Amino acid sequence: MEERAKGAVATVKSVVTGSLLFGWAITTFVVALSGPFGTFETQTFAWRLVYWGCLIAVAILIALAWRLFWRQILAARPEWVEDVAVILSLGLTFGPLVVEFNSWLTGGLSVTSLSWHMTVGITICVGAGILVLRRWMAPTAPAGSAAPSRDRLLDRIDAPDGVRLTRISSDNHHIRICTDDGAEYRILMRLRDALGEIDVEPGLCTHRSHWVALRWIILVDETGGKPVVRTTCGSSVPVGPKYRGELVNAGLLAA
Repeated sequence: MEERAKGAVATVKSVVTGSLLFGWAITTFVVALSGPFGTFETQTFAWRLVYWGCLIAVAILIALAWRLFWRQILAARPEWVEDVAVILSLGLTFGPLVVEFNSWLTGGLSVTSLSWHMTVGITICVGAGILVLRRWMAPTAPAGSAAPSRDRLLDRIDAPDGVRLTRISSDNHHIRICTDDGAEYRILMRLRDALGEIDVEPGLCTHRSHWVALRWIILVDETGGKPVVRTTCGSSVPVGPKYRGELVNAGLLAA
């Protein structure tokens, strides 16, 4: 349960950022100012500000809940599959919820002219647009910028200053992260996403489920006719046929 909670916290931190909160505030103001779907003619600006602010906030919370759910279910799938699942799930839950909320709020007289299927469609379209915008605006390191002092993955697990990565391995929908101070962490994350947050430590994948820091490798020998990586801590890491070339290029295995 504790490991699952840590994974959920890591996911929330990756989604709930300052840009998200800023976007929520700006979107709420713009939509309240324009008053779409009949709200401009029937309600005051203050009412519209509260109404749309609450609806957009609820949509964000529902999307976050679906993100946590699908990240566990679709951990082995490409990231775009998770995105599609989140958007569709958000539309199918949030759309009908808005219609029912409007009906309750107005005593059966909907505050907007939207039907539930139209609301679902709009939610899916807006969600897809926001997702594309977030991907496009994702920060990238500028050319010539200073190299990071340590791997971003270490910040995700709140590892102490000065420690370095040694091994990462897949564990169902989680990954296990080992550091050179002997600590081991298990968080909800894809291995490929974790590899994208290794900025400093040189290493390589020896298997589709294993990554090892180069300085942690003693040698590569064979067990049962199959190559195995031996590490300084005495661990044995399997080598997949697809990854032999990386060991050969690193000079750890004969061609």
